[in-house]
Amino acid sequence: MFDTIDRHLAREWLKSFGLTTGAILGLFHVQNLYDNLGDFLEHRAGAAEIFRYHLLVTPSLLSPVLPLSVLVATLLSYGALHKNQEITAMRSMGKGIWSLLRVNLFFASLLSVALFVLNNGGISYSTESSRALYDELISKHGSKGSEDTSTLSHLTFENALEHRLWVMNAFNSTESKGRGVYLYQRDAEGQPIERLTARSASFDSQSQSWKFQLGRQVFFDPEGLPLRFVDFEEKIITGLDTPRVLLASQKKVDDLSLRELRDLASKSNLGHGSESRRYGVLYHQSIAQPWNCVLALLIGVPFAVGGTRVNPMVGATKAIGIFVAFFLISGLCRFLGEEGSLAPFVAGWLPLVLLGAYAMFLIIRLS
Repeated sequence: MFDTIDRHLAREWLKSFGLTTGAILGLFHVQNLYDNLGDFLEHRAGAAEIFRYHLLVTPSLLSPVLPLSVLVATLLSYGALHKNQEITAMRSMGKGIWSLLRVNLFFASLLSVALFVLNNGGISYSTESSRALYDELISKHGSKGSEDTSTLSHLTFENALEHRLWVMNAFNSTESKGRGVYLYQRDAEGQPIERLTARSASFDSQSQSWKFQLGRQVFFDPEGLPLRFVDFEEKIITGLDTPRVLLASQKKVDDLSLRELRDLASKSNLGHGSESRRYGVLYHQSIAQPWNCVLALLIGVPFAVGGTRVNPMVGATKAIGIFVAFFLISGLCRFLGEEGSLAPFVAGWLPLVLLGAYAMFLIIRLS
């Protein structure tokens, strides 16, 4: 399938890719350590715990790191081959531009597929578990009198898809237990159907059920007036929102995993409302992000082999500039998507489609 030239191109590209990925991952870890070391030291986290945190956070760094590594590796490897006139020699042997990039396009596609698959599994787990470990370290080693980071005050969450609203005076994420709980169930028009109040509510992960204690369940008529009420000492309900979803809604949008974004976008009534649009746009952008590996290769090769041999940095600078423009377009589409001018799906995928079309234009022009 691949000939000697393909193997040579792959060897040069993989060598650059491996070195680049290691260097960029190292820079990300240094930046992460710089940002968090003060908190770790202040709360007396040990070296083993800090190392474990960075080990857990590594998979979540792959999404931004790998596309950048592919671009830099492509510019370095193909730029060096072009400078040494190896590309010219290959093309004089009848090798077209697609032949020169097919083997590394195969590797870039594998990276994109791997990231796409991992987004719902390992990367989401990495994002959630590293964030949980950070909160645990800060809480566990907190000084006396410091705020308990495992307890949130005044947690609220609206599941617009199922017309349900949660309000809790406090929620302990470690125990999955809330205090001062109000659970409202409404109809499609927003009229209350029932309201459940309880002194406390705890979630059982095995049965996936909530246990409400010492409360009252109030039922309303179609006019929204109280119809009857039932007091209870203990009430168990299944099929409600899990603590993972409730807690995800309280976090910064940019800190959410793909799995959390998908859940929140779905439960926010499938794209209606500002909150749902924000979750939906980021969800589709996160789905599209793995394919930036392929895009980086398609952008990098034309600038690497089409520039001057005297100063290959000219082509590299242009390629990096195009990628910067891509991120600016992504930011604009994100803004338009959150404002409602673009559908979340369009806002998430449009930057990739536009730059992909431009990359194809460059390659066809170079053929």
